[in-house]
Amino acid sequence: MAARRARPAAHSRHPIRATSMWRVDQVFLSRKGQRVEVIASLVNDQGGLRNLATVAPTDDAVTAVRQAARYIAGMGNVYEARNARVRWTRAQSVTAQDELIRDHDLEDEFLDAFLETLSEVRDQMR
Repeated sequence: MAARRARPAAHSRHPIRATSMWRVDQVFLSRKGQRVEVIASLVNDQGGLRNLATVAPTDDAVTAVRQAARYIAGMGNVYEARNARVRWTRAQSVTAQDELIRDHDLEDEFLDAFLETLSEVRDQMR
């Protein structure tokens, strides 16, 4: 009898169906002790919505968003991150107004790392 292959957990490295192409819509940051959790909200053209979460082993927000961008771009079926909004989660906000404030510097860092990684992935596929 052949050995049965275990199915990967739903939260494994590749939770997004490969048949859909996704784009990053929003990125939320929250501090978890000495680490930063990054949750990327992804959408597709059919109206699908998925969230990907990763925890960076650092408390530096720039390093965390760059790491998350590389992780997401490396998945292969996330094609776009332009206009992705980056903001801190409600738990990190001091006032209701803080929830609306986008961090444009972190948006630039995220996009730069995403595009660099996407370019590397495409170069490897050639």
